[in-house]
Amino acid sequence: MTPLRAVWAPDGAFTAARTAGWADLLTTGHADEAAPLLLNADLAARHRDGPTVAYWSDPSWQAALDTTPTVLTATTRELRIEVPPVWRAELHLVWDGASLLISSDLRTLAWAVGARTPDPDGAAAFLSGERWTRGLLPSLYRGVLTLQPGHTAVVRPDRTIRAEAAWAPHRDPAHASQALEVSTVQLRDRLDDLADRILTRHRRVACLFSGGLDSTLVAAALLRRAPERVVLLNVGSDLGTPAEERLRERFLRQYGARSEPVDLPDKPGLVAALRDVNAMTALPTGSPFAAAFEEIVAVAHTEFDCDAIATGDGGDEVFAERDELLVDLLARHPRTLPMALGHQALRTQQRSLEALKRAHRTLRYLRGHAPAADHTAGVLDALFGGALAERVTSARARALHADRERWLQGWTWSALGSVRRAAAVPEWEPASTQAPGMAVLSPLVDPQLIAPALALRRTALQPSVAGFQPKWLLRQAALAWLDPQIALHPKIGSADGTILQAVRNDEHGDLLDLLSSTTAQQIGLRLPPEAERPDHPLWHGEDWIRPAALTAWLNQPAPRPHQPSVSLSSPPTPPAMERPPLPAARHRRRAARRHVAALAALNIAHQLLPSTPIPPARATAADPELGETLTDLARRACAFPLVSGASQPMSQALAHFLRLHGRRATAVYGVQEGRPGPRYWVETATVHVDVHGAETPLTPTPNVTNHHRSNSRLNTQR
Repeated sequence: MTPLRAVWAPDGAFTAARTAGWADLLTTGHADEAAPLLLNADLAARHRDGPTVAYWSDPSWQAALDTTPTVLTATTRELRIEVPPVWRAELHLVWDGASLLISSDLRTLAWAVGARTPDPDGAAAFLSGERWTRGLLPSLYRGVLTLQPGHTAVVRPDRTIRAEAAWAPHRDPAHASQALEVSTVQLRDRLDDLADRILTRHRRVACLFSGGLDSTLVAAALLRRAPERVVLLNVGSDLGTPAEERLRERFLRQYGARSEPVDLPDKPGLVAALRDVNAMTALPTGSPFAAAFEEIVAVAHTEFDCDAIATGDGGDEVFAERDELLVDLLARHPRTLPMALGHQALRTQQRSLEALKRAHRTLRYLRGHAPAADHTAGVLDALFGGALAERVTSARARALHADRERWLQGWTWSALGSVRRAAAVPEWEPASTQAPGMAVLSPLVDPQLIAPALALRRTALQPSVAGFQPKWLLRQAALAWLDPQIALHPKIGSADGTILQAVRNDEHGDLLDLLSSTTAQQIGLRLPPEAERPDHPLWHGEDWIRPAALTAWLNQPAPRPHQPSVSLSSPPTPPAMERPPLPAARHRRRAARRHVAALAALNIAHQLLPSTPIPPARATAADPELGETLTDLARRACAFPLVSGASQPMSQALAHFLRLHGRRATAVYGVQEGRPGPRYWVETATVHVDVHGAETPLTPTPNVTNHHRSNSRLNTQR
């Protein structure tokens, strides 16, 4: 890879920069002696009526998906830096005497000026999600600043820096105003164009393919262009879920392709993988699948001779619906708000009124009436020492205030949430120490692909169809390329629980060593004594991975060795594939209003009397769409204010409802693999139904009475 390295010296004195160890990386070959800008030899600059202008983009990074380069315009009076809205194109700045050193590689820049001490403020911004909320932030090293994507900075000789947002999609008249059909066509056309770009710039592409909607859509876009130059790879070792396996089989039959399983070592070694990967990445990288990613990228490089890998990362961050959507709907009082409330209540296993109250509090804050509660705090805060906790709290408050300013400028609240999460996607991308120069591309976070999602009317995000559809725009776009059984499948979840359980059992000691190291203490992390127990709630979720990845990254002070650039020679254009015909619309049954009212009444009854007797029933034939029908029924029932989406009352109510309609059904009590809390689901004589969408195994707890809380009430087993 070719990182950007530049020095701006308004007085023409480059002595300090050369003594910092950059003499072999700087050249004046593209500028005269009076030019105030020096660049590494791989970059080019030109004069434009006085200023020296340099352009930089690394096609092996995420910038391969966007044609907009980073632009540096230098005079003796000011330096202007424009960073495109590409999530991996951050630039880092530090003053060294009278010279400003600039680099896209933070670790190399910090090494050049000896700024190797972790910056607690930068760590707090990283841990709190403050990134992207402001143009200029403290970096992970003390004394170094980071310019965020989508911003422009103007630097003057007196060291003042003014940063402003250059990416303002809310100023586009199409923002939050387009019909679903228009945004769908735009999204699909852009993804098709991205597939063409990837296959033009790379000789052979691997696609990380799980069977879920995101990776399947990316795989379909690539296979339609050049199936002979695309290799599909999926995680083996029984880490996938049964739903993913079925979806993969359907897709492979439709496209006449095959997917190569990549088995992992007996011990995944997640903590070791975090250390290895973060020894060579430009930014901290953390994911439960870090070990799997490293193995897959290595296999793609060594066994299949691929020079790039495409992933579906970013689909959940950009397109999934969350509570932010309710704020937009509440601000406009649409008729779709009750349906959205029910949808969210079933997803979060809460009452719809709780989601409505949160949305109302947020809306009041956005309008300047009252401060919003800090809903981002959680189990992760147990890792923060006093000083770091204060910094994280301040960073969260600044991030919320910055989002409020953008909301007042015209952004929708859900769009802000999507873009904020998309800005963190590169930290989750796969990487491999065995193939560090391989390009890793995430098309779903390309800014021009995000644009159709930002332009979509918020009221169009809640379809009146059966099923669990948190990605309606993406699913509609997928219908042109995928079978409806794939595009509209309500699969959620992954094998995270299985991996995290293995970490708790096999790598707990290594995890404690990492998070109690000297570097972790310098950041401000304080591992609580009770965390030494593997069953501590902190280890049951993924929150600990982000500080662990940050610690592993900062533990590696040496800069990465320079990697050669990926060749951009274009291969012969393959013959275009004929587009699969658009499948016919899928007909779904909608629950009758009387059934919705009946389920709502049963739900309230089971909240008040959890042990309400269930009448006997007679056996009936199995219904292959029973799960989707019940999910739609539960979602609509949750629109009633007193109905709870929690697993116990909802599952008991559904079992009662089925028995009243002549089906054998039981609300089963048990646990979900990798989760600390108990769960309920419904079983009939022939089918297993879980309207909450668990994809990891659900294990019944037979003949044991367990007391636990559900919606602040004590409840028992069945």
